[in-house]
Amino acid sequence: MIEVLIDDKVVKINPHLTVEKYQKIMKNPIKYNSQTELLALYLDLTAHELRELPVEQIRFVESALSQHLLKPPTNDIIFTFSYKGVTYGLENDWSNMKWGQWIDLEVYSQQDKMYENLHKVLALLYRPIEIENGTKYKLTEFKSSEVDSRSEVMKEVDVIIWYSVSAFFLHILKEFTTRINTSLKVKMKIEKYLKPLRKILPSFVLPSPLPDFTLNSRINSVKKT
Repeated sequence: MIEVLIDDKVVKINPHLTVEKYQKIMKNPIKYNSQTELLALYLDLTAHELRELPVEQIRFVESALSQHLLKPPTNDIIFTFSYKGVTYGLENDWSNMKWGQWIDLEVYSQQDKMYENLHKVLALLYRPIEIENGTKYKLTEFKSSEVDSRSEVMKEVDVIIWYSVSAFFLHILKEFTTRINTSLKVKMKIEKYLKPLRKILPSFVLPSPLPDFTLNSRINSVKKT
């Protein structure tokens, strides 16, 4: 927290952009393209209230915040983080996910609903850690009844957690598309040599058309995690 004196009052400012404030910006990017509106959002003030404050004080606040705002988002995956005395961990047992967890992730991560549901997505992906041993950890059991309350907590965490998760899924997507591309190239080469044979040999001596074997291969996201 940054403590500043504004109008003879000590104000504590969170220098980090929270998930909830990030959602507000993404919901109305034109509004928050304004420096005044953006600063008012950080200070939990209205734009009108901000305009009534002394120039020098606001310039000082801008200077203090800019040191944090200008830092580029991380490309590293944040597997664990602590907030208000609780340590949360990213899902690390993907093969044993609960059905409700999987379905909700599919619903909340749809492109037209993503930003308004970021806190819910994070609540589905992160749970409190039950046992931790170095880089290894075991999460508490997933319970659908706890997602709503945890999603309210996730509104308050640094949006850098969301950037991290985005990087994680983009990495998986990149791996998956690479495998598809490789498998299609192999399939095309094999079919190229089989095509003339199909015209002259009986069908029962030829192999059936090759399936896309990437559908049967699965990226081991548990190992990646």
